[in-house]
Amino acid sequence: MLIGLSEVLAVFDGSFTFPSGKQYPEGVNYTFMRVFNASFGAGCLCVDNALCTISRFILLDAMLLFFTAMSALSFSGLYKHRLQPFTRVWWGWLFATGVVLGLVASSKWVGFFSVGLVGLYTVWELYDIFGQSRTRIRSYALHWSARIVALAVVLLAIYMLCFRIHFRLLYKSGPGDVPMDSLFQAGLQGTGLANQPMDIAYGSVITLKSAVPGVGLLHSHANTYPDGSKQQQVTGYTHAVQNNNWVVEIMHSQARGNTSETLEFERNGNIVRLVHAGTNRNLHSHAIAAILNFLFFAPFTFGFDYPAEELANRKWLLSWNV
Repeated sequence: MLIGLSEVLAVFDGSFTFPSGKQYPEGVNYTFMRVFNASFGAGCLCVDNALCTISRFILLDAMLLFFTAMSALSFSGLYKHRLQPFTRVWWGWLFATGVVLGLVASSKWVGFFSVGLVGLYTVWELYDIFGQSRTRIRSYALHWSARIVALAVVLLAIYMLCFRIHFRLLYKSGPGDVPMDSLFQAGLQGTGLANQPMDIAYGSVITLKSAVPGVGLLHSHANTYPDGSKQQQVTGYTHAVQNNNWVVEIMHSQARGNTSETLEFERNGNIVRLVHAGTNRNLHSHAIAAILNFLFFAPFTFGFDYPAEELANRKWLLSWNV
């Protein structure tokens, strides 16, 4: 979001996608965007001036390094005043640490290493306080409460607030929403899911999304496997492209019930073929181990030059929960 803010301030319209090795067009004020990122690196000069090198680029690393350095600074301030609990300066460093940890965790997940460092120290410190003879139950409970609020509640509030702002700003559909859940995509402005029919008929062009997060859509292309079946590859793909499209077809030797006036809709339990729309090849599988995981069979696509005994290996059962 900070990089997006630099684009807004630089009056960037988003038409340039920053492909590697390409020249910046005239309308892209990349100098301002680089200076914006470099300002975070400048804030790290007290730690190491070598950090300014990577901060020249329009990447998230400048923000990550800046907030990491600030988390180390606030943590050291908290440690310095550990023998002065519940004073104004101690509360200030405690809440400053929680705020910066929320920001570093929101920059990149690798920022949670900073959270882990402070968390381990907090556990050790609370254990040390518990073992002190002068510690009272009320005072010890206040130590726990202060750290839970400042280092956990504040951190999570900032983390969730960043997501809230993120989703409020990115409310339109685009090529990057493919890995997201279909229900989430349906709520985006401009999505094509709202215009899709609810029922599937023979001849329908569909996409199939994996139930495993991050795998994406069932995809195929003209490239073949180097080993195994040596047939056309079938993979998961997390971008919206034409090669994700599959046509639901009847089995061989069956007659389609579609006419110019009626459609034959699919029912739960139907056996169908899935034909790749781009290459007109059938989705197929048999007892050949997958390339990356030998516990599963490899999917691939097969043309019409198939042996008769392989017909059963392109039958796919439609099953869904209503």
